[in-house]
Amino acid sequence: MEIEITDFTGCKIALFCGDRILTILRDDKSSIPWPNMWELPCGGKSVRENLI
Repeated sequence: MEIEITDFTGCKIALFCGDRILTILRDDKSSIPWPNMWELPCGGKSVRENLI
């Protein structure tokens, strides 16, 4: 899968606790992008949200 820079609208944040970084494990559902993968917290903008 090739990802274009325009494929994501939102934000991510890197949270450190000492020498560790907080990540989340995505749900293992085939209906979402990148299921069952680790990522940084926060997320993309839904269609109903406005960017301010």
